[in-house]
Amino acid sequence: MAMIRCPKCGEKYSDTYKECPFCEEEEALRDGEEIRRSPRRGRRVSRHSRQFNLITPTLIVLILLMAALLIYLLYGDELLNKAKGDQTPENPTEDVTPGTMPEGPEEPDAQEPGVMPEGPDEEEPAEPEEPKGPETGDYEAVSKLPDGLTLSGKDFTIKTLGESHTLRASGGSSTYRWVSEDEGIASVDQNGKVVAVSNGTVHILVTDGSKKAECIVRVNASGAVAPSTEPETPSAAGTLKAGAAVVVNGGNGVRVRSGPGTEHEALATVPNGAEIQIVKSAGNGWYEITFSGVGGVSTSGYMKGEFLKNT
Repeated sequence: MAMIRCPKCGEKYSDTYKECPFCEEEEALRDGEEIRRSPRRGRRVSRHSRQFNLITPTLIVLILLMAALLIYLLYGDELLNKAKGDQTPENPTEDVTPGTMPEGPEEPDAQEPGVMPEGPDEEEPAEPEEPKGPETGDYEAVSKLPDGLTLSGKDFTIKTLGESHTLRASGGSSTYRWVSEDEGIASVDQNGKVVAVSNGTVHILVTDGSKKAECIVRVNASGAVAPSTEPETPSAAGTLKAGAAVVVNGGNGVRVRSGPGTEHEALATVPNGAEIQIVKSAGNGWYEITFSGVGGVSTSGYMKGEFLKNT
């Protein structure tokens, strides 16, 4: 092995090198390259090897970043929500002043024993509106109301007991109340249906609570005995005496009232020819009577004298 002197740098080097290694080293330092000598022959590593060694870790990092980005795009929201949920403590503790008990959940106000807790106010269902004014059976009060309604008939005659005639009202409100001056002569229901009970003349009124209309009904049934118009005296000295009697002129029956007047409640209807007991006169043509009610029970009530006859 011979030694060669480099004409550029003046250093000697072995003839095994094709070029002066000292010049190459200086050139590499100037160019910023790293000179690596071969452990066996002292040759430098090629530039391509160094580039490969640098590109490999760069590619790995890029692949990892792209994988992380893909995972984030696919599952990022779920992972973020899970991370937030894990950070929220199940039972968060509050700062408690030493010597005091931690506050618990608020308890409802204590109720007095035996008192139910108040609930939300409930609205009661609205009841159907009815006309204000006199009650159905208050004939005198209804008769004092001003006129203002219209009836399908003002005056008619019924010639058969039990026969009916329906009146129609108009004007005012759509809800009407009907009342008879004497239901012993002609009764009327709340649909305006008038039924003849016995001979006589009676006024039928209809009201909407503020106004009224009036119809005259004449019952003139052939074969029926007209009621007496003479004033009656107490039973002790009058035409009717206390004791046994029968119902007459009743047609389809006579109503027994809870008091001496048509404004009182009807307790029952006694058929024509039924046997009753007159107790005493109640004045104004009415008598207190007893009769056999439902189940044979003796019941007291009031009936007008024109429908009674002593036996």
